[in-house]
Amino acid sequence: MEGHGILKAFPKVKRRRPDEAKDAPSPKRAPAEPITDTIFKGATVYIVPAGIGKTRCDIFHRQIIQNGGQSVSIFSPSCTHVVVDDSVDCKRALRLLKVEKMPPDVQLVKCTWLSACISEKRLLESEDYSLLLKSLPTAPALESEETEIAQVLEEAPQDPLVPTQVDITEREACKIPGIGKRMADKIKEIMESGHLRKLDHIGEEVPVLEMFTNIWGAGAKTAQMWYQQGFRTLKDIRTKAVLNQTLRIGLKHYDDLLERMPRSEAAAIEKTVKEAAHNVDEQLVVFACGSYRRGKTTCGDVDVLITHPDGESHKGVFSKLLHLLHQTGFLTDDLVSHEENGEQKKYMGICRLPGPLQRHRRLDIIVVPYAEFACALLYFTGSAHFNRSMRALAKTKGMSLSEHSLNCHVVRQRGVKLVAGTPLHTPTEKDVFKQLGVPYREPHERDW
Repeated sequence: MEGHGILKAFPKVKRRRPDEAKDAPSPKRAPAEPITDTIFKGATVYIVPAGIGKTRCDIFHRQIIQNGGQSVSIFSPSCTHVVVDDSVDCKRALRLLKVEKMPPDVQLVKCTWLSACISEKRLLESEDYSLLLKSLPTAPALESEETEIAQVLEEAPQDPLVPTQVDITEREACKIPGIGKRMADKIKEIMESGHLRKLDHIGEEVPVLEMFTNIWGAGAKTAQMWYQQGFRTLKDIRTKAVLNQTLRIGLKHYDDLLERMPRSEAAAIEKTVKEAAHNVDEQLVVFACGSYRRGKTTCGDVDVLITHPDGESHKGVFSKLLHLLHQTGFLTDDLVSHEENGEQKKYMGICRLPGPLQRHRRLDIIVVPYAEFACALLYFTGSAHFNRSMRALAKTKGMSLSEHSLNCHVVRQRGVKLVAGTPLHTPTEKDVFKQLGVPYREPHERDW
């Protein structure tokens, strides 16, 4: 199934042959980074650049060095941590590292781990960062600018007039089509010092943006807007920012929603929703999906899928169920209530199990027609990467797969769907796999 993923090709830097390097001027070494803290003391970190980009790799490298750690350019078993982009799964990471499995003492973590360590000023345990998480927010304009510079340097032909050596001049840089004086100055600065002074402040910006996007309902654009308005702390957001109801709820439960819940707590939440649903109708089918169904030891939230075998009695369940859960105090805050085609309904909110030490948790409840149940179960179980691969596979067979149905006889022209096709009979998940012509995978086998 991996063959159906879409891979992007990135240009590679042309390397000089050994005989060419002899006459080249020796590059200047970037000045040593001053050590300002000991957050990464004892840590040896290798950053896999795929997906992270040169700019962020350089930023993370400097942060590691400045905080007492070692950042290496080649992976080896002596590393304590290997950092990958948040979009990279374990299998792809192993392929990038060209190893069959990770050495026993090396931690494979998402780059969110780095910014979290920097933000909290301590070396965090890696367990909560070893699976897929949201990608680290950065300053989009600055990253785009340095990416453009990096592409120029990588794609430029290697001859003495092209600015790939430290003795680059403004005149020579301007010879490259599309490069003006300002861009040439930036290229010169990068070649001489290893970075742009303009990016130095990102050491503060990265953890602040990370903190802001951890507010439920706040995306990268909102976080960037707050930063540009001068906000630096959650107190700033509480007291100065203009917030809608969703953001106020996300801020109110910031710490609770940020912490992943143990599997046992997710099971208790599923049980609470199931009991309430059966009070409405004993025949309702109720499943917790997401990372819980995939067998993970911790969960970020709980997705509960509900249907009725007769294909009709799911109607009217939504409002009755939510009323019961509100009445008992289990649902504490409402975020979103969504209806599609008068049938599938989705509720997003905050719940809390009874007890003085219980935390507020994110809960989604989805009510679907029975004819859509198998495709919905597949979709809401995930993982996201697995779902993308399944949809891509369906597309290669002239089909389309969504949370509603698997359709055949789909007509597309240049990637645009002209004819939606006909829904196939898929009463179970296994039928979806069978129609696609691939072996069935258990939920715990879909976490990639």
